[in-house]
Amino acid sequence: MPGTAPGGDFVFSVEHPIFTAQGEQRWYCDANGKPLHWPVDRYFEEGERKAIFLGEEVTKYYRTLTTYINTLIENSFKIIKLVEPQPANELMGDPGMQDELRRPMMLLVAAGKR
Repeated sequence: MPGTAPGGDFVFSVEHPIFTAQGEQRWYCDANGKPLHWPVDRYFEEGERKAIFLGEEVTKYYRTLTTYINTLIENSFKIIKLVEPQPANELMGDPGMQDELRRPMMLLVAAGKR
């Protein structure tokens, strides 16, 4: 990868591919509005996805977990740590937080240059 220092580390976070696989990024709900499941669709179709973020349409560039990890490996990085964070226990009383345990929202990766 251009611009990488020998022996350097690369740490990044992205929205988890499970979270962004279906463009709308919202729960599939029953008639009463209760979340039933998080839709995953077109998982292997990488590229642009349109989503609403803070009331505005945004363009996201979707990649699979395989692409993230293999791109690092193919560019002489070794995976140091991979984390799919969960909400902190003290947040579990907040509205909707229990549903955040049903699918990963973020992906955190630490990689070191070989």
